[in-house]
Amino acid sequence: MKTTADVNNGRMIRISLLALGFLLGQAQAQSPLGYPPPLGYDPHLAVNVKTPAGKVVVVKGPQVPLQPDPDFTWRWSVQKVVENSSGQFTAVHYSGSLAAKYRDAAVFLVHPDGRIDRLKNDTVLDVQWTTDGRYLLGTGANTIRLWNLSGGLRQVSYQDIRASRVTGKTLCLNVNWYSPTTGQLSRTAELHLALPSLSQVSDKDTDGNATCEAQP
Repeated sequence: MKTTADVNNGRMIRISLLALGFLLGQAQAQSPLGYPPPLGYDPHLAVNVKTPAGKVVVVKGPQVPLQPDPDFTWRWSVQKVVENSSGQFTAVHYSGSLAAKYRDAAVFLVHPDGRIDRLKNDTVLDVQWTTDGRYLLGTGANTIRLWNLSGGLRQVSYQDIRASRVTGKTLCLNVNWYSPTTGQLSRTAELHLALPSLSQVSDKDTDGNATCEAQP
């Protein structure tokens, strides 16, 4: 049997929940963004890509807040649009940032029939095609990602990747290593990875020089 105290406690809990709901509703109504902010496509990020058959498809880019807060919002831009060597596939790379510390990215692959896929694990700083046009390479701060034309992914990681360049059937990387005890730079190296396996085939010191910058 419920006591008077139980009944009163139940009433207090219901009143507290109603009050909390009211306060959250007021906060959402007062916020220009809401919780969460509504997302949509920015027309400034749209990229027109022509397929080999002459069809024009539109890559809309990543979804972004429709009512951005000027003091706290991601800034997105088109970083690179690049065809593979056969001209059959096109990669569109977007870069997003929130101040200098927080960065994001998105990579879309346009197929010959006009189909558009967003590639998985696409937070990379740059993209480039392999020489044969069968793979797309994404270089991140510490990870190399290799996508095939079906979106399949292979990747390897290093402490700090400074530069990369596709040269024939190999990938040239400049990599920095840091001391686990002091955190200071302990070694710089040029690595060569076989494509598409990403297995390492060579390693030499570079004395701090960047030797593997991607060609413009």
